[in-house]
Amino acid sequence: PLISQYVGAGQGPIAFSFGVQAFYLAGGVGMLLLAFSGGIGSLGETLATRAGLDAPTAAATAVYLEGRMQWALPTLLLFAIAEYQRSLGKTRVPMAVDLLVHPLNVLFNAMFIFGAFGMPQLGIYGAALGTGLADCCGLVIMLILIRPRGGLPSGVWRMRWNRMKEVLKVGATGGIQFSLETLAFASITFVIAGLGTVSMAVHQASMNVMFLSLLPAVAIGDAGAVLIGRFVGEKRFDEASRTLKSVLQIIIPFMAIMGMAFLLWGDEFVRLFLEAKDPLRQEQGVALAGRVMIAVAVFQIADALQIAFRFAMRAAGDHVWVTLVGVLCAWVLSVPLAATVVHVFHGDLADVWLVWSLESWVGGLIFAWRWRSGDPR
Repeated sequence: PLISQYVGAGQGPIAFSFGVQAFYLAGGVGMLLLAFSGGIGSLGETLATRAGLDAPTAAATAVYLEGRMQWALPTLLLFAIAEYQRSLGKTRVPMAVDLLVHPLNVLFNAMFIFGAFGMPQLGIYGAALGTGLADCCGLVIMLILIRPRGGLPSGVWRMRWNRMKEVLKVGATGGIQFSLETLAFASITFVIAGLGTVSMAVHQASMNVMFLSLLPAVAIGDAGAVLIGRFVGEKRFDEASRTLKSVLQIIIPFMAIMGMAFLLWGDEFVRLFLEAKDPLRQEQGVALAGRVMIAVAVFQIADALQIAFRFAMRAAGDHVWVTLVGVLCAWVLSVPLAATVVHVFHGDLADVWLVWSLESWVGGLIFAWRWRSGDPR
């Protein structure tokens, strides 16, 4: 938001300086995660064990999580640069880098998980290593492609604490929100783990399928946020509102179509991610997945509202409201309802997902009311 607003205000060097501060922040966080990777891995194993996973799976959780933390630095630096480019409206370079990184990720994972091409067979740690190496390659490619070619004033590479504080002030709300919402999701997953292995497998598979609609919508919302931030910087608030309207005109029909697809063929989508040696358990999982995908279809339009208005409000500087509503909906609605459904009414995974949709509808409608109640300032 800061970068797009300063670009809109015609202050490019300041926008670049904020990108530099974000890069330094990503580097510092990456170093901290590296330093505490062992403890984070142990924490992951403890949580996995308490969630009811068997000992080998819990141990694998620790290995993978520790490995990802060891390789978080290039991932975060790549993310910081890519987001800066997108905030300028320059989306092609990050996309091109992604198109290179993802095949490398698959290749490196195959090499180090299974020992392909003469590489050591590292198992679950190979998955973390392969992803980390792919991100290293992406970071190098990104730096080559976007290196400044003159024209920048002196001093823009300096660490500026006043601007770093502004980055932290704006970013802290999002960081708190995402952390607490992720913790809420982890708590719901903890509840679901008590329903058994089949439910856990279907839960994860359904999340993968849901991304087919969620991620394209997030991309559109992100693109709209860049334009809205720029218009806010230019003080063209009517154009900001029109941009949000355009975002909604794209996202809502798309999510509605995806909802119909999930309603009609959701179980077949999820089947692609399920594999059990026992045919009976396989069909039990697919049948449960069909009911879960009905719930996913129910909240597609709600997710469209959530995505569009969350991005728009952050771009306009309304960070605190987005954080408060998001966190309250997750912890006042989703977590208690999920626990109640399972432990009081003895519901199954599909019932948990159905009550989960209430969070999306309540949050989406509140965000829409907030935006329409005043100017996007």
